Amino acid sequence: MASGALAPADSGPGRVTLAALFFLQAAAMGAYTVPFANVLAVHGLSEVTSYAFCTGGIAAFISPMIVGSLADRRVPAERLLSVLCFAAAVLISLVFTAIEQGWGERAFLGLLMAYALCSAPCFTLITSIALARVKDPRKEFGPLRVWGTWGWMAACFLISWVLHADHSTLSGFAAAGILLIQAVYCLFLKPTPPPAASEPRRLRDFFGWEALGLLRHPDHRLIFLTSAVFSALLSTFYRYSPRHLTELGQSSPSAIMATGQILEGVAMLALASVLTRFRLKWVLLAGLGLAVVRMLLMTTDSVPWIVLSICLHGPVFVLFYPTTQIYLEQRVDHRLRAQSQALLAVLNSGVGNLSGYLLVNLWHHANLTSTGTTEWPRFWWLIAFLCVLLCLVFAMFYKGQKRHVGTDESIT
Repeated sequence: MASGALAPADSGPGRVTLAALFFLQAAAMGAYTVPFANVLAVHGLSEVTSYAFCTGGIAAFISPMIVGSLADRRVPAERLLSVLCFAAAVLISLVFTAIEQGWGERAFLGLLMAYALCSAPCFTLITSIALARVKDPRKEFGPLRVWGTWGWMAACFLISWVLHADHSTLSGFAAAGILLIQAVYCLFLKPTPPPAASEPRRLRDFFGWEALGLLRHPDHRLIFLTSAVFSALLSTFYRYSPRHLTELGQSSPSAIMATGQILEGVAMLALASVLTRFRLKWVLLAGLGLAVVRMLLMTTDSVPWIVLSICLHGPVFVLFYPTTQIYLEQRVDHRLRAQSQALLAVLNSGVGNLSGYLLVNLWHHANLTSTGTTEWPRFWWLIAFLCVLLCLVFAMFYKGQKRHVGTDESIT
């Protein structure tokens, strides 16, 4: 959230607290997201899988901006997070009850949409709190954010190896339990109330529309749009990678994908060193370029190479997404920090993921064989080609700020 909306770094959530928030939020998301497509298939809901994934994209257009505005102007972030996590815990329980009890597609999608509206702002809210708390985001954000990776991995191992719920609704109930723990945890955090508003409160302020002015800046605009397109391409990861592994005879895709995230943790810890040595432009380009390699490995249709590709997803994610968040922290007016992070979430999870789920789903259907399997090499080749184009466009048009002589500032 905005630095003005937070008390000094020593009066609010500390490092351990921030790490715990990242861990719990990511664990809740990982517990149900990875096995979700397989759970729906087992319960006869394969036809609505794409619509189910789209609910998150639709919610990202609505709630993150509103919550970001509230966090910057009205409500302590910790209290907002507690309410959102409690509501999300109740709703995700109802979602998986609807799946288990066969309440029908409409009830399932309606409940999932309500859950998505509560869940969509949570990670962005935690991120904005953390970025405002640390003194040097380039050095300190990575070691905090890595706890999200550990949380996601821990949840995936729990689902696959402890609960054996890769195809069970138990995965959703596990996610609900984690969210409930987080909701209670947030109640014990010291609230940091936002400051009194210095300008009249307008309806547009409530919806966070002030952040849309950031799109006038050419670098900001390119960051936002590149991130949205990249999210559309990477939306294939959790939607199609587990299915690809399953078709290749792998019985525990969640565990495989969690194991692959080990490199994400390593990359997150190394991010501080990378960001202090290289301009943000080159770090972002490294993430985009590595995504090309990752997609090319998927075209091999071979389990060892696919596992390597999954391992590379972590470094791809780390080099691009936290770096874009740090970019906003360094170059956006402090008044708009939470709203700028929320706008990024809208473009990533809303525009990006939603368009990815819909358009890539059409491409996937075009690659289905008469036996119901997928021509995976052909499917992944197009994704790889689009990653190449995105990388070239970003390299051509991003300008950034040069390092000032004799300082460490403005390395963007």
